[in-house]
Amino acid sequence: MSFLSQLFGKKDAAQRDARRIYSLVMQQSREPVFYGPDRFPDNYDGRIDVLTLHMGIVFEALRRHGEQGNRLAQALFDEMKDDFEVALREEGISDTGVAKRIKPMIRLFYTRVKTYTENFESGDLEKIAASLHKGDEKSFSKGFGSSLARYVTKTRESLESKSLGELAQTSFSFADVKM
Repeated sequence: MSFLSQLFGKKDAAQRDARRIYSLVMQQSREPVFYGPDRFPDNYDGRIDVLTLHMGIVFEALRRHGEQGNRLAQALFDEMKDDFEVALREEGISDTGVAKRIKPMIRLFYTRVKTYTENFESGDLEKIAASLHKGDEKSFSKGFGSSLARYVTKTRESLESKSLGELAQTSFSFADVKM
């Protein structure tokens, strides 16, 4: 949300819903089961990968709901971007530094989401697992990749039946993580 909107308290329903969804996505993406040996590294890149994975799943579910779903997806993206900017500022980075760093972060985010969703649509667990495993991550085990692909597939399936209202109110849950 922009500074002026915060200052004057002007929020719309999409922003409120996006904040609620983003909070749930962040909570899920921080689950310890995703991190460690043979999994995502518990560092900045690993955490961004897991967040991006979950955001991609939710974006895909929102897009199925036409214009209103796209509006909520945009508000969710804006919420994430604002969170990234706050994190950079908390690290002591100046406004010009934030502007320089946020563009590559967003570009990488879009690239990852595009790759993930293209492979999600294939329904091929091996392709999904391969898209989640970046080539430079030597510690990512095949067993974890397969479990993660099943998790993604089950989560996507559970969100398919949700209405836009259910998604907006976070009346959904992510699949059980069995890894």
